[in-house]
Amino acid sequence: MSKVLAGDADQRAFWQMAIETWQASGLSVRRFCRQEGLSEPSFYAWRKRLSQVDTPEGSPAPAADTEAAGPGTRRGAAFIQVAMPAQASGGIELVFASGHTMRIGNGTDRRTLHDVVAVLQEAHLC
Repeated sequence: MSKVLAGDADQRAFWQMAIETWQASGLSVRRFCRQEGLSEPSFYAWRKRLSQVDTPEGSPAPAADTEAAGPGTRRGAAFIQVAMPAQASGGIELVFASGHTMRIGNGTDRRTLHDVVAVLQEAHLC
């Protein structure tokens, strides 16, 4: 798979997870995006894109949120809470609200991870 396709697959997975988390949250799109540090226009674009892929032809699309889309701002947390697998894996992968991905292998010490995340936050990448 090419890098472009892999990046698209990562973004697709991230936004699918974000949309499912929003649906379970009971929050408006605007409030959810602000809380999670997501771009509201990107949220709407991905929700539409994913619903078109998942909706069979001829079926009505899900009802749109009535709240107007405004310019996206980065506020609040930049992460979405996810459940971790019960079994130990080869590491973890973080997908930031910015769309960037960080893979962390087993054995990475906590202080190094803390320093890396701090640098990414200073650069506004997460």
